[in-house]
Amino acid sequence: MTGLTNADTSHGDNRDGCPLCKIAQREVLEEYPRWRLARTKTMKGHRERLMLFHREHLKTLDEQSIGEAYLLLMGIGSRFFSYVTEWAIFEPVYATVPNHWHRVASDLDPKADDYKQILRTPRTIIDGEKGSIHRADPIEHIIEESKSKES
Repeated sequence: MTGLTNADTSHGDNRDGCPLCKIAQREVLEEYPRWRLARTKTMKGHRERLMLFHREHLKTLDEQSIGEAYLLLMGIGSRFFSYVTEWAIFEPVYATVPNHWHRVASDLDPKADDYKQILRTPRTIIDGEKGSIHRADPIEHIIEESKSKES
């Protein structure tokens, strides 16, 4: 018994057509045993916008691997986002490549092109000054909850 679950080996469809599998080596900023780091194709008005993706074409991962990815991204973010107090790791709600596990991290610049989308995306916010981490739910959910409480 290897201890693998179906999620550990869940390969997404169409590896050959996967843009993450095709990222050129020159575009990879850093490499780790199971991960690669690159800038996102579109910066959307951010000074820095990063993507950590699994080396293998996997759609889903086990909890330990997800934890490893988040810990790795937190360390990476502390270096790449040192110019801001807070930055975030985003859930893939609006992912353009849903069949290859990855997470995007960026600053929380309200002037960025995707700021409204950021507010609609579940995210983990890291405060580099305080060293704190917290989850943020989409603003729309919060607004809906407060409306239902008022009724």
